[in-house]
This record gives sequence, structure tokens and C-alpha cells, in this order.
Amino acid sequence: MLHLFDLHSAPQPMTGRGSRPMGVVSGTLIRIADGDIPVEYLCAGDRVLTRGNGFQTLRSVGVIVARDIDVVRFAARALGRKEGARALTVPVAQQVLVRDWRAQIVYGKDSILTPAGSLVDDKLARRQRLDRLRLFQLHFDTPQVIWANGAELASTRALAAAPRRHLH
Repeated sequence: MLHLFDLHSAPQPMTGRGSRPMGVVSGTLIRIADGDIPVEYLCAGDRVLTRGNGFQTLRSVGVIVARDIDVVRFAARALGRKEGARALTVPVAQQVLVRDWRAQIVYGKDSILTPAGSLVDDKLARRQRLDRLRLFQLHFDTPQVIWANGAELASTRALAAAPRRHLH
């Protein structure tokens, strides 16, 4: 049934070089109640596994097309996880959860959310510029840390719903 949806048919907002978009790249596997699925197949109402908050309901999925964008390509083992980790590509501004020696030495904490660009070492994490990239922004009621290709990334927060007006 998933093959019936054509994600390319609707116009998608575009960003240019001056912006620093965040999001999850097409093909990245996101952990949900039924297992790992590519981000492009997520829909509002799916239950996504989050760090510290269990399964949370996805409120919406935004899609943007970024042009002339800098990304970081992480090797599978670059973010300290070995089991189940896969290579990961994210925009340089995407917040990544680090829970290894880097958090201890640099920040004096057990874990820290930091932009992917701050982790470039030209060995396990390389910066690259892409002409065009489709990004999926996952919105929850509150910010969450989700699993993406075995790594932990910050989500996007959903906009608060407008208060209901009572008619008198």
C-alpha cells in the first residue's frame, strides 16, 4: 500500500544556502513500535520510540527541499554505537546526542545535544556540500530524541495548537 503514495507530487518548501535547516534525510531508518522504517513512510499518529519518554505519538511530518546544503556523513561507528548502527547523513545544524568520551571531555557531562557540524573529524565524520537534499522534520508535542539509523537525533517540536474559542 505504501507504493501508492507519491511524495513528489505535492510542492515542497525549499531552503537556500543562507538557512540552516534540520531534519532527517530520506532513507534514514526511524524506530517505531513495529520496528525500523524509512522516515519517508512515517505519518502523523505513528508511535516513535524516544529516548527517556518511550513511544511518543508523531503529530506531523514536514518535508523541505534544501539546496546547496552542508551535511555531515557519519560512519556507522562514529557516534559511539556499534550494534545496529548504520552510516548516517544529517545537515550540519542537526542536533545529535553524544554519549561518549566527547561529552565527558569537552562538556563535562555524560551526554550532550550538539550540532552535527561540531563532530566533524574528517575520519568518521566528514563534511560535504550537496546540491539538493530532501529533509523530513518530525513534530511531537514536546522536543524528543529519536533513533535514526541507530544514532540519537533531536526532533522538531510541533507548533502549539491554537486555543479553542467558546461561543457564547
